[in-house]
Amino acid sequence: MAIENILARIMEEADSAAGELVGRAEKEAERIRSASEAEGAELGRELERLARKKAEQEQRRLIVNEQLELGKQLLVKKRELLEELYERAKSEIEKLDGEEYLDLVKRMILRSAVSGNEEIVVAKRQAKLFDGRFLEALDREHEKGNGFKLAQDQGDFSWGVVLREGRRTVDLTLDALMEQLRERIEPEIAPMLFLGF
Repeated sequence: MAIENILARIMEEADSAAGELVGRAEKEAERIRSASEAEGAELGRELERLARKKAEQEQRRLIVNEQLELGKQLLVKKRELLEELYERAKSEIEKLDGEEYLDLVKRMILRSAVSGNEEIVVAKRQAKLFDGRFLEALDREHEKGNGFKLAQDQGDFSWGVVLREGRRTVDLTLDALMEQLRERIEPEIAPMLFLGF
């Protein structure tokens, strides 16, 4: 019986040692599981934070792109308005006829003529307006040179005149005047129209 007692005792101690080992293993497994859950939760929070940050950056990028696109469209509309304004002004000037037209052309010639000997090239459709009386009034007011002359050829433009003398020409057509107007006033009005862009 002594052997049976020894075997029973060995079995008891083995069971006890195995129980302790299993208990320690379960505790270690629980500690590892808890640590893993904590790390997993922290990793989950970090991934969520990164995803939120990326979404915010993407949203800001989309907003900035949309603002830029709207700004471009607004600039196009403002440019179209400016073009329309120039076209209206040009149209109003083209409507001048008779004395109003001749008076305006005379003032432009007097302001631009150098010698008083220039030849005046007139627009085909307005050639009949320029007669001897116009040239006499021009010569009286300019008082220099031998007098202005009407060119034999007529200009291929719709409004205005071109002064020429030798190689020098002065373009007083409506298209040239509108271009000069643009160059002079756009720097002044652009900041008002395009403020912020």
